[in-house]
Amino acid sequence: MARASNIAPNRHAVHPFDLKYGTDTGGYLRPDEIGSGGIHEAMNNGYSAVAPSVFREACRRWRETLPSSAARLEAYTFVDVGAGKGRALLLAAEFPFRKIIGVELNEPLARVAQRNATLWNRLAHPPAKIRVVHEDAAAFRWPRTPLLVDLNNPFDCALVKVLASRIVAAAASGPGLVDLLYVNPACAETLIRQGNFNLLWNTQIQMDEADQEGDPYGATSDRVSAFRFCASNDAEKK
Repeated sequence: MARASNIAPNRHAVHPFDLKYGTDTGGYLRPDEIGSGGIHEAMNNGYSAVAPSVFREACRRWRETLPSSAARLEAYTFVDVGAGKGRALLLAAEFPFRKIIGVELNEPLARVAQRNATLWNRLAHPPAKIRVVHEDAAAFRWPRTPLLVDLNNPFDCALVKVLASRIVAAAASGPGLVDLLYVNPACAETLIRQGNFNLLWNTQIQMDEADQEGDPYGATSDRVSAFRFCASNDAEKK
């Protein structure tokens, strides 16, 4: 295994977002540093948080794809799978989602995310209170509402495949409006082969200066893909 300093040479930098708000969302943790003891422990890809500028731009692009017949944004539940310390949840609270939920298998990380969420709920008074669930994503019970699912390359492709099947089942029992934002989409082909997700767009999003300063990898941009659920019979026609 490569040393953390090689993978994330800026891993100990304090992100300007945390300096501004007093939160704890930054840094990088190797997969072996966040073991959970669960059956899917070996499948995690470590921890790092999405850059705020990347997240906001990805959400802007996603909102532009919503058809006029889709439910209003206020009807969507935002679910961050592999929520880590919860930065994406705090950023999602800038939007008028119906619910904001983070699912995190690692208990210490889930506790940090909950502390951040409690602070954010007090500071920002978001329309939807942030909720953190300490649970295996493969066992999570999905809300029966329109969904925006957020992934920041949280685990390997075998678990992404399981997650996709669970999301398809949730979509079939709900309104069928499910989109995914996938940051650093290492397993995008897994979703495409599943047959129920159409690729909406796939692009490299530039980070602003603050995010470049605080990025643990020393990166200047991130790739993000957006997917939309479609019933299998619709997928076969495309």
